[in-house]
Amino acid sequence: MEQIYPLEEDIVSRYCGMPVYIIMKDGSRHIGRLSKCKGGKLTLNGDPNVSDADEPEAVPDKSSSKKSKKNSKSKFQQQAKSSKPEQPVQTQSYPFDPYYYEPRPYYPFRDLITLDFALVAFLFLLF
Repeated sequence: MEQIYPLEEDIVSRYCGMPVYIIMKDGSRHIGRLSKCKGGKLTLNGDPNVSDADEPEAVPDKSSSKKSKKNSKSKFQQQAKSSKPEQPVQTQSYPFDPYYYEPRPYYPFRDLITLDFALVAFLFLLF
């Protein structure tokens, strides 16, 4: 174990993706993979493939005319009437596949944890 010191956001953020051991000022302890450290928050065990929720979403343009909205609704209704919902076809003898052979990610740590960065007393990097 190696202590990460000083406890500053830009220094701690260098260790994103690495396993850490955190001791809080109240004595509670947390072990997990450091996902991100910004905005006064420290996040453990986050999914690296998911983008930040802080980014604003694209706002739809309100300048479209009512006529184009009517056309899009009528096209959607025509497609819904013409296509019947297909039910899935069972191709296995069991209702589920008991053996999963494809590669899948391994997450050895628990759920997503978000901690207040100001309450962290010690932060250790695990090898």
